[in-house]
Amino acid sequence: MNRLKLLREEKRMKQSELGKLLNVQDAAISKYESGKVPLTDDTLLKLSKIFGVPIDYILGNDNYGIDYSNYQMDTSEFGLTFKDKLKSILKDKNLSQQDFAKTTGFNSEDADAFLWGNKVPSVDELIKIAGALNVSANYLLDLPESPCDSNTSLSTHLTDKEQKYINVFRQLNEDNQDIIVGDMKKYLKEQRYEESVAANSSMREAK
Repeated sequence: MNRLKLLREEKRMKQSELGKLLNVQDAAISKYESGKVPLTDDTLLKLSKIFGVPIDYILGNDNYGIDYSNYQMDTSEFGLTFKDKLKSILKDKNLSQQDFAKTTGFNSEDADAFLWGNKVPSVDELIKIAGALNVSANYLLDLPESPCDSNTSLSTHLTDKEQKYINVFRQLNEDNQDIIVGDMKKYLKEQRYEESVAANSSMREAK
């Protein structure tokens, strides 16, 4: 169970108030808190900034191997390893330096500084980069993946086209996401029916 309700109540925040910050309806907050609807990476990033806690804490994971709130980087070593990791991810995803800046929302100067190892990201920047590139913070830091990150790391196997669709889907609010999912199910059902009809027709012709 995630800690969203606990964090909200500690802030004395109503569901409607949190909903406005996340641009979703009150009902969506209730579903997030009960676990009926999983939190997306984009929502987790927003919540991490709103409450000032690591994503893993929000997810209720106490064994995330690194305390992001107190994390201290070895800047001399980090500059080299982090830039190499970033460039490797960009290459795998076929993204340019300009794409990196656009995806993360950093200005070109900061984006270049990260890619050349001249800038050490803050915790918020680290989480932002991880979310934008759809990898875990542990992966960026070359640390073992925590259980809650294992599914995220699988996204590195998506094609560029699939990744673009996912990125657009994540920008939609919950209501629009439900509409898209409903349409997808409808079209998938129609597609399977058409494939079934075509297969039966081929079998009859073969006879």
